[in-house]
Amino acid sequence: MKQLLLSAVACLFFILQGKAQIFPYYGIISGNEKELKECSFDKDANAIILLHEATSDYDDEYHLITTHHVRIKILKEAGISVADVSIPFYRKDDFENIYKVEGMTFNYDAQGHEVITKLDRKSIFTKKTNERIGEVVIAFPAVKVGSIIEYQYESVMRHYGGLDDWDFQDRLPVLASKYTLVIVPNAEFAYQVSKTSGYPIVIKKQEYRGGIFFEMDSIPGLGNESYMDARRDYLQKVIFQLSGINRGGGKDKYMNSWDEVSRGLLIEPAFGPQLNKNIPGTGEFIKSVKMLPADEDKMKAVFNYVRGNMVWNNLYSKYAADGVKDAWQKKGGTSGDINLTLVNLLKEAGLEANPVLVSERFHGKVNTAYPFLDQFNSVFAYVVINNKKYFLDATNTTLPPHLTPIEILNTVGYVYSRKKGGLIEITNDSLQFKENVSGAITISPQGTVDGELSVHSFDYARVEKIQEYKTDKKKFISDNFEVPGTTIGAKDITVENMDKDSLGFIQLAKVSGNLNTTGEYSFMPLNIFTGYSTNPFISTNRFSNINFGYPRLLNFNINIQLPATYVLDALPKSMRLITPDKDISFLRQVEYSKEDNQVICIMQIEFKESLYPPEAYPMIKEVYQKLFDYLKEPVVLKKKTPGN
Repeated sequence: MKQLLLSAVACLFFILQGKAQIFPYYGIISGNEKELKECSFDKDANAIILLHEATSDYDDEYHLITTHHVRIKILKEAGISVADVSIPFYRKDDFENIYKVEGMTFNYDAQGHEVITKLDRKSIFTKKTNERIGEVVIAFPAVKVGSIIEYQYESVMRHYGGLDDWDFQDRLPVLASKYTLVIVPNAEFAYQVSKTSGYPIVIKKQEYRGGIFFEMDSIPGLGNESYMDARRDYLQKVIFQLSGINRGGGKDKYMNSWDEVSRGLLIEPAFGPQLNKNIPGTGEFIKSVKMLPADEDKMKAVFNYVRGNMVWNNLYSKYAADGVKDAWQKKGGTSGDINLTLVNLLKEAGLEANPVLVSERFHGKVNTAYPFLDQFNSVFAYVVINNKKYFLDATNTTLPPHLTPIEILNTVGYVYSRKKGGLIEITNDSLQFKENVSGAITISPQGTVDGELSVHSFDYARVEKIQEYKTDKKKFISDNFEVPGTTIGAKDITVENMDKDSLGFIQLAKVSGNLNTTGEYSFMPLNIFTGYSTNPFISTNRFSNINFGYPRLLNFNINIQLPATYVLDALPKSMRLITPDKDISFLRQVEYSKEDNQVICIMQIEFKESLYPPEAYPMIKEVYQKLFDYLKEPVVLKKKTPGN
């Protein structure tokens, strides 16, 4: 249970009887904090968390009581919004409550005198997000650049089953993060520190109280990085595992092996018993499927049948809560309802099919050392045909069955099967994001550009481009058929093969515009319609993996007809850029045909690997910098002078 926070509150200021943590520095601002104008280890930061400290303890009934103390300074105008504090909480079944909320804003007048504005009840309210999750929202008053906001609160959970990880890192830089855990007596627990090398941590055991103290300092903020998985996977944090608690005459035992996970799923009414059901009204369809000669055709037929007859309600689940028969009758439901129905029909068609629990990339990594079901957010169908593995998600209405869903590429799943179950790495062995771009462009004597362009998108490129096109055609054209920094682009496009999975998705465009001109020089860019318009790797630091999802290949071929009124002044050189491991390459061949007065440009950009660790970031950053430097090189034309 990773995000069980604060439950809906009838009275936020109720004083809970029992243990109370008092933070000695609450309300006392130091001179250094008052004078701080910039974060020295994250200079672009708009605000900084000066301190986040917390203590988790228990009362006589073994409730988990965590008291938080947070202090934040606003450094820039853009940081004022962080003073609207939102604390998500788990509201279902009244699992948690929050008490003793208080806070204040510190400002300083021209003479340096401290002005304190305290929170009142009207500044704190509770908002329902859904049936399980809500928010405690705090709106701090009198906030401006230079303000310091400070607050504290107490969270009470029913038991230590809600013990969460402690995150030292946040979206804002953190000057000091401190956490003390006092473990409930007779509990079995362990911890694991997850952090980047170079950021030291202090760990001290407190034998006198059965506790342990953690501290990290000066940690840069972590926002969303390009080609990032779940942000939470890369936070500097300490992970706690609770495996069991003795409660007098009995013991609450948590799953501590993957075999126990499998046994638990077997008897779970919404899972194991749902895997051998006859789906009403599908008998004739199954008979027709069994007549198909190839297992791949059978799989495709069942896959399309399910996603053509069931509608996803946008809720993720590992289970069929009301049963697959009920979901089929209702023609829709959660991802669990739909994909467990799919597994049943695949089995009825005679295929080797089992459910596979997955954690989609946005949900976070699966730590295989921790056999907990809450690491997975959904279930897909797993099919094996002639030793080839297929992962099917019938909530996705566009992805062909031979492509592994992008959301689970480079993740770990758990196949539920009495014979061949267990953890499985979900990778892409052969297919890639592949595009072929070709075109012919003519430059007029006046410097206008006209031409025709075709883009053929295959495999994952096909899937992504079709989805983008269907979602917003205007934005699709803007993103893919306009050259940034110029007026060159397409007003409309035509497409082909949208409904033919085995063929490339073809986009045809007529492009026009004007060359950028300075004096007697005009510039024809060669980086047009390649998809490489902005360098995503410019940050100094990188905490997360670089997950491209799949290998990538771009083939580019374009002819540029020059006008007789211009002479060629500069032509980008033909060149080759290849990494030592030969996993990334950029090839460019540029030639000028004097006889035809044409420039011919052929390029190929290839990424053979799809996943890189943070340690590879300096290499990736350097390669991308060189790549974009080369791509920015234009063909330079010069107007002919009279007599030439």
